[in-house]
Amino acid sequence: MYDCWWALLPRSSGPSLWQRTKKGWIEHSEISESLKGLPGQTDVWADNTEVTTVGVADHSLTVFRLMSSVKYCKIPWGTRILTKLNPPSVNDFIETATIAADGTGRFWVAAVAGTKVCVWYTLDVYEKWSAPLILAQGIDEDDICVITPLIEGVGVIWSDQIREALLMRTHKDGDPQKIWGEEEIIDMGNKTADDHLNTSLAPDGTLWIATKNSVDQVGKPQFVIRIRSSAGKWINLPYVNRENTNFPTRPIVIATQDNSLIMTGYTDSDRSIPFPHSSKIIFSIIDTSLSTVLDNPKVVISPDSKHNSFINNVTGPRHPFPRNAPWIVLASDQNGNVYEANLKDLIFETNN
Repeated sequence: MYDCWWALLPRSSGPSLWQRTKKGWIEHSEISESLKGLPGQTDVWADNTEVTTVGVADHSLTVFRLMSSVKYCKIPWGTRILTKLNPPSVNDFIETATIAADGTGRFWVAAVAGTKVCVWYTLDVYEKWSAPLILAQGIDEDDICVITPLIEGVGVIWSDQIREALLMRTHKDGDPQKIWGEEEIIDMGNKTADDHLNTSLAPDGTLWIATKNSVDQVGKPQFVIRIRSSAGKWINLPYVNRENTNFPTRPIVIATQDNSLIMTGYTDSDRSIPFPHSSKIIFSIIDTSLSTVLDNPKVVISPDSKHNSFINNVTGPRHPFPRNAPWIVLASDQNGNVYEANLKDLIFETNN
């Protein structure tokens, strides 16, 4: 957006908007007051001049929009609260939520509420939203879901640790909002499910999902890359073994405008060292022809030891990385510090 990278970062008072400039990251404090009281934990969907966001509270979701009607980054932004979304039951706990737009411009929000996989959707131009539509139920309270764009519409993927399964249902553009495809089994058995899911849709329509499993055994893969072709066919590729002291967690995947270049990252921490351990963020290009899946993984974020920090929760964009821009990812530590890495540096080093 505006040839800049942006980040919506949490504070105890609410979200804060940050812009990456040639002089470093700067905060847009002009909207701080209007963001006060909103949930700090958010997921965002960015268009050309607007950012539509879902904020997560324990028992509700707030959808709001950040707007800038001009083409210059220094002009103030505005905030508009669109709606508050409630779960099916008032006591249903919500851990996380995601937001996406389909090919018709309709917005969808997905979240696990209690033990139910739910979606909410716009009924008109953003002003009215539906009640929760339950896509599945009877999962564990620790399970999560994610909504992702597809070339034919949108899909909701969720973990089911009770059935040891990863599942999906899809909605096609143009179909009535309540009409969804049957439950689709992506993978089942062998402790394949855990509550870590991250997706990225490549320009050719291939959907990439980085997930953690529940194997948690030394010498066994802890992650699975799940790939859905544009024709809807799945393959599942385990990767990254757990070692005696090193615990990999929180995998993500990011596509690029080049369909052949997909990257995945994760946290790796040395548990032989007392908390906050010795943690780092590792990224690699994905090569599905390799048994390891990862092509020359590299450490991209590793805080100076003087910070005594446990770095975790790496995050990237929902859309593929653009060709003519730095490829920025962020991660944070337990003290609220935020770190960045430019993954184009990784590509340059790997190819030289």
